[in-house]
Amino acid sequence: MTRTTHNGFLAALTAKQRLKLSMDSPQRGLARGAFLYMPGDDCEGVYVVVSGRIKISRLQESGRESTLGMVEAGEIFGIECIQGLKSRESTAQAMEECRIMLISKERLQDLLREQPELSFVLLQVMGEKLRSSQQVIERLLLKDVKARLAALLLDLARRCGQPADNGIRLAARITHQDLASLIGSTRETTTATLNQFKRSRLIDMERRQITIAAPDGLQRLAC
Repeated sequence: MTRTTHNGFLAALTAKQRLKLSMDSPQRGLARGAFLYMPGDDCEGVYVVVSGRIKISRLQESGRESTLGMVEAGEIFGIECIQGLKSRESTAQAMEECRIMLISKERLQDLLREQPELSFVLLQVMGEKLRSSQQVIERLLLKDVKARLAALLLDLARRCGQPADNGIRLAARITHQDLASLIGSTRETTTATLNQFKRSRLIDMERRQITIAAPDGLQRLAC
């Protein structure tokens, strides 16, 4: 069994099942900034990011956008239909040019009948989603901006970090506004905090590319 990750569901499929799934499931391209779905849209099934990166967010009553997380290539998202919801409660938007696969509810049910052990993998995916949501709530309620940003950068390094000469480079080119939304802060405050981290040599920044130079230092701030 694959390790518990969002893409563990796909990794648990046989090569034949993955091929059949790619033939049975429609794919579509999304330009940067395009919306895949919005609140109120029908839950047709679950999605897989074939390439690119998707941002999941929710609009608050105040009109302010609250970013719930990012979905990397290979990961499953939009699992509301599994939880019995008929319509979407969040927004999915392309952070860069993307290609998305839709697995209909009927096709997903067929897969689970063909390979019952996938139900356990799917439960792991949902468990990770819950744990991730709890971490977001903890960051927003219990930590100051520095701690929230440090924790987020470490999480991004774990999810999409690549080894570099000067540390761990985040593969995702994330805007300061995206980071601010993820930690419940303003873009100005987030930019100022990033500059503090850079002066302290905790990170390096060049053309919106962030490199984690001192993970241990960020860990101390996050805690």
